[in-house]
Amino acid sequence: MDPFILFTVLPLLLIAGVLIWGNLAWGGVVVIVFAALLVLLDSWTNRPLPFDVPDDGDYDYDYDEPPSAGRRR
Repeated sequence: MDPFILFTVLPLLLIAGVLIWGNLAWGGVVVIVFAALLVLLDSWTNRPLPFDVPDDGDYDYDYDEPPSAGRRR
């Protein structure tokens, strides 16, 4: 899990707590579910790749550009 998701989730949980404390339990539950969905989405997007990423040495940085077409006559 990305630790930066806490910048989004912790304020949402604070808002949910205030809503529950203010007798708006359904609103608090909705905000908690939304925060949980954000954490799930974040963990899904930061999952390990199913393939190996090549090292920088595997790329061909000495790529020769194809010759230009020149002017048409």
